[in-house]
Amino acid sequence: MKQWWSRIISVVIALTMLLTQMSAAWAAEPLGVENSPLEEVIEGIILWKKAENGSAPEESFFNDAYLGQAGTTAGDWYPIGMGRFGYEEDYGAYLAMLKEKVQERYRKPEKLNRDKATEWHRISLAVLACGGDPTCFGVDEAGNPINLIADGVYNRGNTASLGRQGINGWIWGLIALDSMRYEIPEGAYYSRADILKQILQRQLPDGGFALTGSVADPDITAMALQALAPYYISDAVYSYRRGQQEVSRTVREVVDEALACLSVMQLENGGYASWGTENVESADQVLVALCSLGIDPLSDARFVKNGNTLLDAILSFRQPDGGFLHSRVYDADNPSSLPNQSNTMAGEQTVYALTALWRQQNGKNALYDFRPEGSADGLPPDDPRSVHADAGSQEDSSVLLYFAQSDRDAVDALPGLLTTENYVTVIKLLDKLEKSEDFEGKEHYTSVLNEAKEQIQAVQDEIDGINRDVLEKLYPFSKISLKDKKTVDSIVSRYERLSSYDQGKILRWDDVVKTKTQVDNLQRAVYIAIVLAGLALILALVAVRRLCNRAGSKKRAMEQLAEQYKDEDL
Repeated sequence: MKQWWSRIISVVIALTMLLTQMSAAWAAEPLGVENSPLEEVIEGIILWKKAENGSAPEESFFNDAYLGQAGTTAGDWYPIGMGRFGYEEDYGAYLAMLKEKVQERYRKPEKLNRDKATEWHRISLAVLACGGDPTCFGVDEAGNPINLIADGVYNRGNTASLGRQGINGWIWGLIALDSMRYEIPEGAYYSRADILKQILQRQLPDGGFALTGSVADPDITAMALQALAPYYISDAVYSYRRGQQEVSRTVREVVDEALACLSVMQLENGGYASWGTENVESADQVLVALCSLGIDPLSDARFVKNGNTLLDAILSFRQPDGGFLHSRVYDADNPSSLPNQSNTMAGEQTVYALTALWRQQNGKNALYDFRPEGSADGLPPDDPRSVHADAGSQEDSSVLLYFAQSDRDAVDALPGLLTTENYVTVIKLLDKLEKSEDFEGKEHYTSVLNEAKEQIQAVQDEIDGINRDVLEKLYPFSKISLKDKKTVDSIVSRYERLSSYDQGKILRWDDVVKTKTQVDNLQRAVYIAIVLAGLALILALVAVRRLCNRAGSKKRAMEQLAEQYKDEDL
């Protein structure tokens, strides 16, 4: 009996030790591709972002909250990655909002941005990823078609230098230009060679590239390679000044040096550090660069360190919720990214980086090559024989839609007093209506939606006006005086007429409330001072009158006394 118990105890102990070792191994092992294929990892990030947006897994990624970010850095990159991955979504809704935002911004003198040409480049890629045409995307104030590629790339120099924001402008300008191998017309401000040479001449002595300084940065080096990748097979020689020296080189020579630089910079765990901090985004950018060049990042010996690949490093940042960390340590240069929470920028860059690898493994075009699959001519963009796309030459792939009864009900359900909260709904319905087949009542619904759009725009103009007046008329708040009370009261009155949703769009409202209290107190102090002064005057008058009365009484008494004794003096 004792032997049986001894055997049972031995088995239990052995099983406990085995389970402990297995648990430790599982805990140490990252959520790798062996357990999660690329598709699963990509979809996991999308589902994580959905939850962060407030959408349920079965609902659209592009809910109203997310669509409100169309045309921004925070909004455009997820659709780019998702579209290139082929994730099924309502990209038409995002295109509709994006076009509306672009048209709005084109009414301003600086259009998309005074300094950052990359606004045109990012939006162009988002338009392409969602199935649109960036060379004919909405109309400007004069009714002319908006050509994002012309305005943001080869004719950008007519308003500001393409490189006004540094090398990023040249890099992303070339990526956008070659996304469909767009033709540059005669008379354009920049040629392809102009843009290429601007990138090439910024190569550093170590072979890499950087925004500033003389030491290569992995992110910028990788982005430069993404732009230069289509020219790797070109034999064209470019002459340009590099530092104080005039050089003549092929793109291939520059790319090979940059690859060698990136290989040296790679960490022993397969990842990369930028500005002293290891992060997933740097590894993401290198992964995109290698895939753009047709290099297998999982087997090329230059990019495998101690058996660790770029993919291993990237997946080590994966979290149980499906999202990705920016860094495993606190990054002072990116304070909103916490070392224990999934991060939206880390997620978006990892989505499109893994999509680049997925596309390579499935024999598809590179991430930023938006030409139809299988249509590549095998020539670099600077080869005269290469086929280029003209502005507006993309086929309209949109289909005639049906404006369903549910859509009509949604129009009928719009409140009488609209707010900017209804903006996304109105724009989506209007875009769908414009693309729908004719039906009885279409003209009515078009009129209702256009009126709703105008009403919402008026509300937005009022919000912008209040924010502008707060900044221009009340700032700095510390210098507010009683003479500003009329302005403060007017702003407060306008604020109170807004809906609670729209009131939330007024900037620095807490400071306005404090300012209102301050001027009200100043006015109250003036009123109190006036009242006190009036009381003091009344009291003074009373006192004077009493003194006068006393003096008069005394005089009369003296006169009476004098009258009484005047005969005695005689």
